[in-house]
Amino acid sequence: MAAAIVVGLSAPLALPSAAMAQNAPQPDEETFFGASTSPSGPDLDLLERRVRQRERALASISRQAARYAVVKAEEVSRLAALGYTGALTDLTHVLPLAGYYLSAGFGQAGPHWESGHTGQDFAAPLGTTIVAVGDAVVTSVGDAGAYGLRTVLTLEDGTEIWYCHQLVALVAPGDKVPVGQPIGGLGTSGNSTGAHLHLEVRPPGAGPVDPIPWLQALDLTP
Repeated sequence: MAAAIVVGLSAPLALPSAAMAQNAPQPDEETFFGASTSPSGPDLDLLERRVRQRERALASISRQAARYAVVKAEEVSRLAALGYTGALTDLTHVLPLAGYYLSAGFGQAGPHWESGHTGQDFAAPLGTTIVAVGDAVVTSVGDAGAYGLRTVLTLEDGTEIWYCHQLVALVAPGDKVPVGQPIGGLGTSGNSTGAHLHLEVRPPGAGPVDPIPWLQALDLTP
């Protein structure tokens, strides 16, 4: 038995003949390294369409980003003219216009008013843009007699802001306006002796208060 085992281990390995090796299928490059992943035919057309769609989508996003940047740059510039240079995310209130000087003050008496003056006048060139002093809803827009063309905004706390003697209004009742949004153009309509904004501040359930200390309480310096 031992001899048989030795003989079995010493037997030569059977190798394929040269003819068998020649006739055996030879792996090509794709078989050896894996199947090719290069698309062709319909697959290539589909890939090209998807690439073009992706390029168009990226171009659209780029154009939207450019327009957004322009809008934000204009907003920053407008707010800087109104005296605000902080971050847009921190903005809560702004002055109602830029490039003005204060004229008739609150409580002032004279022939132009039936009683004491109920607001603060901001004199500026005709057509000067006036803006929302805070986030608000437009309550009314229209002719208000001696007040001329008037827009009334109601702030989030219920305070009414009256913009009087306007040349033109840019908003309509029911509109929601964010702080700093243009709402009209300064004018001289109604009982007015020159181009100016008559600004009135009316807290909820109360009559008009002096706009100057009200603005100062918001860290605004008229």
